[in-house]
Amino acid sequence: MSIALYRLRLYWDGRRGAARNGDDTLILFETPRLPGAQRADELAEIDYAPEVDVAQVREREGDWREMTPDEVAAAEALLASLSRSGWARERAALPSERAS
Repeated sequence: MSIALYRLRLYWDGRRGAARNGDDTLILFETPRLPGAQRADELAEIDYAPEVDVAQVREREGDWREMTPDEVAAAEALLASLSRSGWARERAALPSERAS
């Protein structure tokens, strides 16, 4: 699933990832922290794209599972902070830009 296809997206594959809120995209080089989520330090992978009802995580010692309400709230808070923070950002390629 491409980061550029959705307005809200949080993705981490264990080595790299991205967080997107609208046109603000943060490329991730370390595991994103989901404050308030139980066992957030045990998350190995995250796939959150609410527009297509994807909300799942994989813990270091387990299979993929649905995110808990606390994890979803933490992911939403992280994505909301993108437009308010001083984090380094780069503009995500929009579908029309990729076609050129």
